[in-house]
Amino acid sequence: MLTFDELINELCKEKGIKLTSISKNWIKVLERDNQIHYIISHKFDLNNNSIATILDDKYAFYELMELKKNPIIKHHIIFRNYSKDYIKELYELYNRNLVIKANLGSCGKEVFHETDLEKIYDLLDNLLIKNYSLSICPYINIKNEYRVIILDSQILLMYGKIKPVVYGDGKKTLRELLIEFNPHYFGNKKNIPNIVLNKEEKYEYNWQFNLSKGANIFMDIPEFLEEKISKLALKVAKEINIRFCSIDIILDNEDNLYLMEANSGVMMDNFMNIHENGVNIAKYIYGSAINKMFAK
Repeated sequence: MLTFDELINELCKEKGIKLTSISKNWIKVLERDNQIHYIISHKFDLNNNSIATILDDKYAFYELMELKKNPIIKHHIIFRNYSKDYIKELYELYNRNLVIKANLGSCGKEVFHETDLEKIYDLLDNLLIKNYSLSICPYINIKNEYRVIILDSQILLMYGKIKPVVYGDGKKTLRELLIEFNPHYFGNKKNIPNIVLNKEEKYEYNWQFNLSKGANIFMDIPEFLEEKISKLALKVAKEINIRFCSIDIILDNEDNLYLMEANSGVMMDNFMNIHENGVNIAKYIYGSAINKMFAK
């Protein structure tokens, strides 16, 4: 499978664009017809720096969505001088069931689900050593999470994400079940317990819906739900004046839609490997973004 770097290199060759990688390949410099553009990590220079900075900060994005009266999971910002009494209030308010996450994290990193108050204090102290701020959110029972990729008010891709949960049949090992669920992620995993689940016994490998943590994708979204998700995602993109982004939306157990986060860097690395036509889809999307960058 192609990597992101290889795919961008291939696209630039096809489009007659001179590509130079600098800063240990973190920055890509694209030049053609006296124009120069940049891709920094997975961020294409179609968005202005202000909105990209807001989207990089989970709490900032939350407050912007609150300002625009869009449905979003509640966030509370925490700094290093936090009050334990305030944390306890949130703990009780949200039924002793919290999610703690670094505001500047990505790919599901530094996101934790905790129900023990003392462990929450320890978690906050450890995370705040290397993070300026954190967000505390209520834990929500999520049916599915959906990702929408938008370029200039057009949805180029929408897919659902299923967290890595399997059910036993009394015969297959846990490893076999997980590989069936997501062969790309679990095919090379070495630390899976060598056990056989009882029939209908549930095993949740991870509570998160990140493809980088074992979740899988599905494309078959009911039409009525796809329409609702599209409407919300396009509304957000228009309101915040962003050209190229991905927006994550959740469906809870009561069939309510909430915004989870938005990303100014459009990552499709795992999607490319999981979907049978993932490379071609990613190539079309990234190619479209590059065309927009060089449009006169």
